[in-house]
Amino acid sequence: MKTPKLYMNQWLQLNGRRRTTDSDTWYLSVAGQFLDLLLPHCAAPLQALQPEKTALQLACYFQDAIAQQGGWKYFTNRYHTLYGRPLPFYTLTDHYVPDEINREDVGYLLWANASPATQPLACSPFDESLTALSLDIYQLMDELFEEAPISDVSSTNLWVPGSTALLTTRRPLPHITPQSKLTNDVKRCLAYTQGYPLVYLSTYTDLYRFLTEVLQWEAHPDGLLTDLKDESDFVIYANAKGMLIAPGVAAAFCDAHNPLYQADAAREWGYRLFTEPGACPFDLLKYAMEQNLLPEAALPFAEGKELLHRNGDFLARYYLGDYYEGD
Repeated sequence: MKTPKLYMNQWLQLNGRRRTTDSDTWYLSVAGQFLDLLLPHCAAPLQALQPEKTALQLACYFQDAIAQQGGWKYFTNRYHTLYGRPLPFYTLTDHYVPDEINREDVGYLLWANASPATQPLACSPFDESLTALSLDIYQLMDELFEEAPISDVSSTNLWVPGSTALLTTRRPLPHITPQSKLTNDVKRCLAYTQGYPLVYLSTYTDLYRFLTEVLQWEAHPDGLLTDLKDESDFVIYANAKGMLIAPGVAAAFCDAHNPLYQADAAREWGYRLFTEPGACPFDLLKYAMEQNLLPEAALPFAEGKELLHRNGDFLARYYLGDYYEGD
């Protein structure tokens, strides 16, 4: 197989520049060395890796770590502001030095390229092949560290996968206050539940009965919300913004009010509420996170439960895109 080439225009585009600097040729050459390490590893579970793109990002990370500026510095600072630590997933020790290269940094970049936000979650950040590859790349960086030039031009803030997701402000839940102007649907729903914001309904027939008998919607011979006729396991969330209906998710909600909860189902697919756009309205997911209603949800690999619950908000940002805090 012909070895792919890396070009200066690709490097400049990643950096957000049109003109070269004195250090660009050196870092592009190093990206080629990273590419040589990456190419043998582009099989499952790292099949989503785009080796050229990943090699360039690793070189950009190396450049930013040496210069202590640019997109990598922005990403870790922003992440620390949101979550109190510089990176997702990893339990960092004193061996992690923010002003130097770190194996965990390399691991995150490899994970993000092997698990792009545009595809279903496929790879654990602690996958053995990923961990071994991150060590090889880190060791090469360590060997080259003393000769690495300091770039005098900062890379763009947003080249790091996940950086754009960190820009969205997480809004407070639409809790009901005495000043809230509630819709009639919300008032009737809360009267029915004695103030509890969630309702769980097993079938479309149950939903239709709730809409007509509790919310007092006018009955219709063809049904109501007919696009939901083939759905089941509904969660209704009444809040200050209105009332939302989420089909197909009730089994994941561990709630004393929920007779539909199934722990096995929650373990099997509950993580998809965080990683599949549209699987669950975000306000409902956010309420579930804050009220610990998804305790059995787990990513589909070892230590998946701990990873999900420690990194749930970031994973939701990363995978849900515009659905995260989208109206």
